[in-house]
Parts: sequence; structure tokens; C-alpha cells
Amino acid sequence: MKSKALIAILAITVLTLAGCKGGKGDGPMTFSIDGKLANAAGKTLYIEEMTPDNGAQFIDSIRCDDKGHFEYEGTMTYQTFFNLHTSAYDYIVLLPNDGEKISVSGDANNLGSSYMVDGSPESRLMWQIQSYINDANKTIADIAQQDKQNRATLSEAEYEKAHSVTDSIFIAEHNLVGVMFLNFIEDNSGSLSTLYAVDAPFNRSGRVFYAESDFEVFETVLEGLEEHIPDNPHTQYYRTRVERARSARTIAQQQQQPGQEFIVE
Repeated sequence: MKSKALIAILAITVLTLAGCKGGKGDGPMTFSIDGKLANAAGKTLYIEEMTPDNGAQFIDSIRCDDKGHFEYEGTMTYQTFFNLHTSAYDYIVLLPNDGEKISVSGDANNLGSSYMVDGSPESRLMWQIQSYINDANKTIADIAQQDKQNRATLSEAEYEKAHSVTDSIFIAEHNLVGVMFLNFIEDNSGSLSTLYAVDAPFNRSGRVFYAESDFEVFETVLEGLEEHIPDNPHTQYYRTRVERARSARTIAQQQQQPGQEFIVE
């Protein structure tokens, strides 16, 4: 009699645990985006999903009303990145979690440098990364403008001295941005936002981190993702990227080619 009661209790426990597990992951994860943008009346916004191989896949278009307001409801089978475009080159990256109601504000004419986001902690982390990039781009633009003015107004000898100063300011800015992103990665270990941080651009065509000189940063990102979300397709794809880079570094070291660079792609 006791054994039957024990079996019944175990069966209920198993069903309860199964029900808890099914609350997230077994079905589609849902989220919503609600926003109001300046200069967006009647404009169309576009939603893309960033797949693990970094390919953008068009999801939907959203029409803003005459006050610039828009709404969107989305689903995903695993946590992933979504781009919200106001134009081909002006967009923001969101990182929703299940059940989140994300609120976006900003100016449709320069969304990437004006937006704010609430209701999604990891989308807020993406905003923090974008803020770092925006600030760095502004500083670099100011340095470039000063260097251009120096070249136009100074003698060759004077320009060379001034150029060494602007070069040192540029290097200091790069180092500062590197420290900021490294701290971000350490503070947010296990978040997919760290993937965006490790690939952050610097000076538009450059990068903050490179695999040859900063490989430990790439491994730090992978360790955090492996610990928290090992089954996420973004983690799995990134694992392959890091393993390829590690193999390439090993081959280079064996062949004694220290000058060769391997980008984690």
C-alpha cells in the first residue's frame, strides 16, 4: 500500500517538474516591442533576426502611425538578436527574453545614436554597447577633424609634432574603449550581449579586439556562454569559431609565424 502511495507521489512530482520545464524552451518564446519615434510618422520599420552565422534574416515590416508609434509582437525558439531598422544603415540591436515587453524611443532620423530602450535587461546591455561605440566614434571623428585642420594650417615640421599628439590621443582612446568592453564582458558573463561586445568595431573599419593579440578575451566570452547557455545556437556557432581560431594559432606557433593574424570568424 505504501509502495503504491510512493509511486503516486513520484509520478506527481515528475509531472510537476515536467510542467515547470515546459514553461520555457519547449514552446515558442514570445516578446513585444512598443515604441514612439520622432520623425517616424507614416514610416515603415523593418525587423530582422540575426542568425548564429551572423546572417540577417528579414522577419517583418512595421508601419508607424501619424504620431510615430509602432507595435510588434514576435516569437523565437531560442534567445537571439533582432535588428530594428529605420533605414538600410541606421538600426538598433535588441536582445529580448521570453515574455518581455520592450519599449523603444528615439529619433527615426538617427536611431542608432539617439535611442533608449526599457523593459528588457539584455536589450539594455546592447544599448550600453552601442553607447560605447557612439562615444568612441565621436571622439575619433574629433581627432580626425583636428588632424585635418593641422595638416591644412601648419608647416610640415609643426604638423609632424601635432600629428604625434593626435596619434597618442587615438591610441589612448582605443585602449580606453578596450578596457570598457573588457569590463563589460567580465560583468555580464554568460549573456549573449558579450558576443556583440567582443566583435565591437573601432574606428568603423577596425575592431576593439583581435584574435591574435586578444585571444583570451574570446575564450572568456565562450567560457561564460558555455556555463550559462551551452545549448543556444549562438553559443554553439561561437564555439566553432573559437576552436578554429585556436587551431590556427597552434599551427602558427608550431610553424613559428608570430606575425600572422587570425580573426575569429
